[in-house]
Amino acid sequence: MSRKEKLTQPFCKFPKTTRMSNDKGYFDTPEFRNLLKKYEQSRRDNSSCYFESDQLSDILSYYLYYEKTAEVEEVYATAKRLHPESPEVTKMEIRMLLSYGNTEAALGLFERLQYIDDDDTLLLKAEVHLALKDYKSSRKIARELLRRSTITDETAYEALEILLDCGFAQEVLAAADEGLTRYPDSINLLEVKAESLIELQHTDEAIKIYNKLLDETPYSTFYWEQLGHIYYMIGRFGKALECFEYELTIDENIEYAKMMQGYCYHHLHDYSKSRELFTQLGQKYPKSIIPDFYVALADAYSGNSSEAIEAFCRIATKGMEKNNNQSIEAMLALLNVAILYQQAGNYDASSTYTKRAILQAPSNESIKQIIAHRSPLYELRDKENMTFTDINATETKEWKIHEILYRLGTQFLEQEANIPALTAFYIARPMTPDTTDIDAFIAYILYSLGETKEDFRRMVASALQGKSEKLFYLFGQPYNADIMPDDFIARIHKE
Repeated sequence: MSRKEKLTQPFCKFPKTTRMSNDKGYFDTPEFRNLLKKYEQSRRDNSSCYFESDQLSDILSYYLYYEKTAEVEEVYATAKRLHPESPEVTKMEIRMLLSYGNTEAALGLFERLQYIDDDDTLLLKAEVHLALKDYKSSRKIARELLRRSTITDETAYEALEILLDCGFAQEVLAAADEGLTRYPDSINLLEVKAESLIELQHTDEAIKIYNKLLDETPYSTFYWEQLGHIYYMIGRFGKALECFEYELTIDENIEYAKMMQGYCYHHLHDYSKSRELFTQLGQKYPKSIIPDFYVALADAYSGNSSEAIEAFCRIATKGMEKNNNQSIEAMLALLNVAILYQQAGNYDASSTYTKRAILQAPSNESIKQIIAHRSPLYELRDKENMTFTDINATETKEWKIHEILYRLGTQFLEQEANIPALTAFYIARPMTPDTTDIDAFIAYILYSLGETKEDFRRMVASALQGKSEKLFYLFGQPYNADIMPDDFIARIHKE
């Protein structure tokens, strides 16, 4: 996971666009701290202080990083008043629009700039193209910058980050290795190399690099954060938790580390601590759904099923309101309600909530979260809490809706949640080009429920006609391509 992606906070109002650790390092310098202190003092005193446009740009980047929306707007207003004709003010507006998610508008603002060939402006334009998923244009700009004979170390680092975010990890790794042969002491190149190794899932090598960097800079919250995230992605949640604890020891106000601690405690089955952390985050970010979702999961796993059902129903309503009646948040919350009702023996409610959940299925890629499901209850995922196992499962192919619903049915069945499984299979059936295996599952569930009349026989016949080996596997029978439906039914009834 690249730096820009990893630093996107799921609880914030808008995503971060400033790149760490270089910017974070500058924010921690006495030079910037004094500048920020002077600016904030002038705001408190309502005094008239003069600031250069590049100084205000740095302050705006700081507030963007820490998601202080009101302060961002104030800095921009000050810059516009002091430097109305400065191109730096236009760039500030572009960064704001990019952070707010208005990427098309951000791209359009480049028309205001007379000179866009400088490194900083080109890097900003590459980021906008990246946000628009125009990877070709973003990559072209990054490569153009890397070919410049006058390129600075900082610009090379940023350009390589762009390439990494575009998905060219192997190319970035090769470039970083080549650069390190000439500049073996370059921290920037070492950081980029580590990030490309993470993208390529060469985690042992990346861990070695971050441990080396921490030996030299033991109080770097960024390095502890990166190391913790690597351990999280390979499923070593205890080690990940330790890294985030070190990070919070250095700076107790880093909410990203608290969020990751919450995920770690969840996976380590310490639901009390997970619930405590996500409750705090939910209070600070009331519009976010993820904290509420993990509080509800903690309640469910702690045996408080009724509280969990109520919470998941509230989450579903919140998700529908947020995403115009179709959202992964609502779908997963309602699926969990169905599972909890199934566990309580309320099969009618379980079936009803399964149908409601499937009606909430989003048309975007977020529905692929179903494929990554491994726990008794469904977890709401984002960039931060995906492991490599999850990523590898969801990115193996282009998943179609009927394939996802088929997987949903098998997941329910693995938990012996037969009613929700049957509902999922029946809904998936009309969308599926070849229903052979779905019919085998439907037949098996109907049989387990004691419903062995016409629909059961029809499903057995369809599965046999399609040569479904799944039918024989489910019923524990040796495969026989020539057996007739009545003979198959007679055989399983006899046993």
